[in-house]
Amino acid sequence: MSFLYRHGLLISRKQPYIDWANSLEEGGAVLSYDVSRAHRSLYLVPEADGEPDLDSFIGEFWEDMFENELGAWMIAAETWPEPRTREMFDAWFDVELNDSVFDLTPEEPLTQADVDADDFKQMMERCASCGLEILENDGRMVGFKLNNRALYAPFEGRVLPLPLDDAQDAAVVLTLVTRQDSEAAKTGDDVVVRVCSSGCEKAMRSVVPKALRRLTRELNEHSSHA
Repeated sequence: MSFLYRHGLLISRKQPYIDWANSLEEGGAVLSYDVSRAHRSLYLVPEADGEPDLDSFIGEFWEDMFENELGAWMIAAETWPEPRTREMFDAWFDVELNDSVFDLTPEEPLTQADVDADDFKQMMERCASCGLEILENDGRMVGFKLNNRALYAPFEGRVLPLPLDDAQDAAVVLTLVTRQDSEAAKTGDDVVVRVCSSGCEKAMRSVVPKALRRLTRELNEHSSHA
């Protein structure tokens, strides 16, 4: 167990938020009060020097929390209410203060950066094809070019688990989407995998391009419907 030097703000969405969310849906998902309560958000804020004051925390962070809560239901910012004020935030959300926060599994990744670092470590330590452990100075990186790199912007610099086919239980290969300003990307290696041998490189060059084309189609379809 590890004590975190943070306070927690627990957000509950009130009826105006629910009404706004449902006004955007035409025969799609409906946000009920029960569903909303079951999926509340917890925001961590800096630990106060003295007695924590809920109103001062809301005053400092309400805009960030408001935008994140709106984006959680609808990414398109043009659908968000304008203008957004502190009074509107108070009308749309209830906020509870948790003054003590503990991490019961401190050995597990805590932030997205921790998850990304753990994924990268796994990718670099195992062959993408056969799963053999690769020592630090062994193996090789194999690169692939994307037809539409812009679709992969959310994954840039991060490990992307790539399904090798569209089956629900498909095998997954850990790939790295290189940063756009990296030397690898400049030479056409938008996505890379690590392999242990020429044989495994050949196997990856056979299956990864097909998997990337399929994923690109899916991302493009999702983008066009967003």
